[in-house]
Amino acid sequence: MRDRAMGVLFILSGVCFIAAVVNPPLLPTWGGSVPEVVRTASAHRTAWFTSTWLIALSVVAGVAAVELLSRSLDTDTARVGRSLYLAGAGLALASTIYDLSVTSTLLGAARLPGWYLGAEHWAEGLATAYFALLAPAAMVCFGVSILRTRRFPRWAGVVLLIAALTLFGQFAAFRGALPFPQFLAFIALGIAALMHSLAQAPPAAAKVELLRSGRRHDSNPQHNPDRPAD
Repeated sequence: MRDRAMGVLFILSGVCFIAAVVNPPLLPTWGGSVPEVVRTASAHRTAWFTSTWLIALSVVAGVAAVELLSRSLDTDTARVGRSLYLAGAGLALASTIYDLSVTSTLLGAARLPGWYLGAEHWAEGLATAYFALLAPAAMVCFGVSILRTRRFPRWAGVVLLIAALTLFGQFAAFRGALPFPQFLAFIALGIAALMHSLAQAPPAAAKVELLRSGRRHDSNPQHNPDRPAD
C-alpha cells in the first residue's frame, strides 16, 4: 500500500511540474528576463496562476513521496536525502509563495518597481538552490540507497543518479538548471514503485482461494472454536 501511494505521488509530482512548464502561453518565457516574464504573465493571467499552483502542488507531492521513500528504504543515507529534499522544498515553496503574494499584485503594472527586480532575483535564487543543488543531492542519496538495498529495481536508482548528475552539470555550466531531469526521474521512480507494489501483491486467484478456504474453515464445526460442544 505504501509503495502504491508513493508511486502515485511521484508520478503526480512529475506530471504537475511538466504540465506547468509546457503551458503554451508561458513556455517561451522560461529563462527570460523578469520584465519579460511579468509582461507575459500579465497577458495570460490564468495560465500564469495555473502554472504557479501546479509547481506548488508538484513540490508538495514530492515532499510526501520522498517521506514515504525514506521510510521504505530505512537507511541513514535515505534519511539524509529526505532532510536535503525537505530543506530544498521549503526554499522552492517560499519562492512560489512570493510569486503568488507579490508578483501577482504587479501583473499589469506599467512599470516594475526597482525593489521588486532585486527581490525577484532573490526568489529565483531560492528556487535554483532547490532545483540545482539540494534536490539533486537528495536524489544521489536515494539512488545510492536503492542500489544498496535493492528495495526497488536497480534501474530506478541509476535513473536518479543520472538525473542528479545532469542537474549538477547544468548548474556548473550555466549557474542554473532546467529541472526536467528531476521530474522525469520522479515519474520513472513512481512507475518502479507501482510495478514493485503489483509484484508484491498476491495474485487474484490466490486471494479467492484464501477466502474460500477461510469460509470452509469457519463452516466446519470441528474447526470452529466458537461452536458449543454437543
